Amino acid sequence: MAQHPTSGYVSTTRPGWIVYWVTFGLMAFSAVCFMAITLTKPQRHRKHGYCTALIVTIASVAYYAMASEGGATYTYAIHGGNMRQIYWARYVDWVFTTPLLLLDLLLLAACPIGTAMWIIAADVFMIILGLFGGVNTHKFKWGYYAMGCFCELIISIGLVFNAMRSAMARGGGISKVYAGMAAYLTILWWGYPIVWGLAEGANVISSDAEVAAYAGLDIAAKVFFGWMIMAAGPIITAQQDREYKEGKGYPSILDASIDSPLSITQTQPIANPAAQATRGLPTMEPGANGTAGSVPVETGNLQTVV
Repeated sequence: MAQHPTSGYVSTTRPGWIVYWVTFGLMAFSAVCFMAITLTKPQRHRKHGYCTALIVTIASVAYYAMASEGGATYTYAIHGGNMRQIYWARYVDWVFTTPLLLLDLLLLAACPIGTAMWIIAADVFMIILGLFGGVNTHKFKWGYYAMGCFCELIISIGLVFNAMRSAMARGGGISKVYAGMAAYLTILWWGYPIVWGLAEGANVISSDAEVAAYAGLDIAAKVFFGWMIMAAGPIITAQQDREYKEGKGYPSILDASIDSPLSITQTQPIANPAAQATRGLPTMEPGANGTAGSVPVETGNLQTVV
């Protein structure tokens, strides 16, 4: 490993630690609130609540780790010639929470699984590239940065165009809710590469300024976004119930329940049709020669109900 002459250390001081503890408190408090609200709803209406609560729960653990002076290392900064504190715990947080944030939105739009997969995959690559660039001690860090920005562009296109079409097709109040939240998150997320470029990249802002900037973005993207999801709960529930009455089913495998209606698209063997009937599910007559009956199941996208 190459040895670099250093001119000092750029690390978090008291103001930064205060920001970490405050952010941890907000994340933990929100996690308790989101879960409490979610548990008051029927099981079939809990998917967004579970997802949103999990996001801030993971973030609260990461912020506790950073507030307690952990989850960090020092890396030589090519710009400035000093050792800069890099919080890898932040990237561990993001690699779990950002896909969940996207999942929250993509379930709302009920977009095809294929679309959801490449949007989330681009997100995971973006986080990993950011970490690689952050700990890189050469000018090649900007290559990671460029690739990460390209991944973010892919995510933005997927949310604004591809998933938007699915949300519009779903109709009702959901399309407006999705449009507002997708625009909010897409614009907000472009703040992260700006902070990265000033902190881990160019090393032109202090560690405390970096902590405050990332904390502000995380609070906006997780706490505020979470409360937006909670506030939209009545609209989401009304849309789900309307689709249920129309025989479309609750639009998510996470909402699948024993009484969910099923669409006839393909069949799946059922060993005991009589038992299915007692639970309120549609049944079909046994097959020829006494073979097992079958029940219709819809597959192929995030609207699957099994």
